Amino acid sequence: MERIVIGLTGSLCSGKGNIATHLEEKGFQHLILSDRLREEIKSRGQTITRSLLQDVGNELRQTYGGAVLAERTAKLIDSISENVVIDGVRNPDEVTYLRDVLGAVIIGVDAPKEMRLKWYLSRAKERKEDSTTEEDFKRVDDRDFGIGELGTGQQVGKCLEMADIIFNNTGTKERLYRECDLYLKIVLGFDPEIYPSHIERK
Repeated sequence: MERIVIGLTGSLCSGKGNIATHLEEKGFQHLILSDRLREEIKSRGQTITRSLLQDVGNELRQTYGGAVLAERTAKLIDSISENVVIDGVRNPDEVTYLRDVLGAVIIGVDAPKEMRLKWYLSRAKERKEDSTTEEDFKRVDDRDFGIGELGTGQQVGKCLEMADIIFNNTGTKERLYRECDLYLKIVLGFDPEIYPSHIERK
């Protein structure tokens, strides 16, 4: 079977990471576009924060084009033979590049804002990249969706509009995984049932 490449886009704290981890357990290699930003920030000797990730992402896209993070990540795929999931697609140029150059299917993930706020605040306590108030969530979420952003900035709203399918996360991982598996099997011809999870393989 031809290698599957999936690009993941979605609203802040909607469950993209859960989908990525689920696919990783099914044998997909997991790459994250924002890791290219973390590498850039570390090379500058700066401390990683959510705001700085957004700022540097905008800077790189303005300098090198909207698909720069996808282009840099694509270079890593040459040495990968497995199926690939690329997480953190936030600009329409990234969607276009992944789809046209890598033949990627774009999966969107969304969830009600009140649930995403709860998950954001919980995650912020664990990660040092996020601020920890409801006001911070609204500011970051608005920017992520493209409110007040240039075309080269965060544009998750437009990316969701371009997605091949959107999974609506109601808070139940099992339901989210079933929806993902059904799409993999019916649309992509990949049967998750014949690819046991990491736990099952041990």
